[in-house]
Amino acid sequence: MKTLGDTIKVIRKQKKLTQKEVYMGIVSRNFASRFENGHNSVESEKLFAILKRLEVSPNEFQFIHYNNSEYQFNSILNQIDSDANMKKTATLMQKHIALKKDPSLESQILAAIAYIKVYIIGNNPLRMAVDPAYPLKRHLTETKYWSVFELRAFVDGIFIFRKDPVKLRECMTKVHDLYKKYKEFTEYSYIIEQNVASIVLNYVQIELTNFNYDSNSFRKITDNSYYSAITDFTAKLTMDFARLVIFLYLGSDQKNDEANCYEFIHMLKMLQHNDYIVFNEIYHYHLPLSQRYRKSQCS
Repeated sequence: MKTLGDTIKVIRKQKKLTQKEVYMGIVSRNFASRFENGHNSVESEKLFAILKRLEVSPNEFQFIHYNNSEYQFNSILNQIDSDANMKKTATLMQKHIALKKDPSLESQILAAIAYIKVYIIGNNPLRMAVDPAYPLKRHLTETKYWSVFELRAFVDGIFIFRKDPVKLRECMTKVHDLYKKYKEFTEYSYIIEQNVASIVLNYVQIELTNFNYDSNSFRKITDNSYYSAITDFTAKLTMDFARLVIFLYLGSDQKNDEANCYEFIHMLKMLQHNDYIVFNEIYHYHLPLSQRYRKSQCS
């Protein structure tokens, strides 16, 4: 069974830190070596100090330590995702109501996620009421070091920041930081890349719907040098589609930009790709809005 010291050692090496940099002033060097090799245990106060030195939150550490499988949020979150994939809006609302009755922070956050899923699959998330999702917004805002749980929650939860541009950009910075932190953890890479790509696409939609047509701000997100290294096929498709949506509004050749976007959607349909339906809905939502914007620029 993996010990706490094993996990600390993995994180330390991924961050290219020495034992001295992590443990100095907390435990002795000899104790640190024995701890990382599973021979010593450490009291909670010192463990928290070590995590702080590593810039890893307790939730994030728990996720890595249990290799995602036993992470406390995952069983319920996976149920919520499954219900959303099958478009069980009634079941999701039942989960939202039941979880809302539990005063614990974890249940309040999961209740918010279930509520958001209802809007994602059955309504326009850009018109969603924010109040029922406030616990998640507060959690994402106040959590300094995100784990993969926060990243997963932000994929859809990003829409609750649509009228809060300052907090939205702060969260996007956390997405960027988490991606840099986890890209060396190969067992999580596809999860990270797919979630990051979905977040970028949703961010683009929010900014365009908020009439932010600053091409430079989009370029910083979609053409980020870190994101250009994404290798997962689905994630790369999502990033490509995000750029095509931007070009619908800001490209240099309207007819060509619209044709490229349409051909991309048609290709997904021919491939019977899982994202075809969602991307097709996004395309048809933004096409008339982009045409209206282009027309206003010409008049």
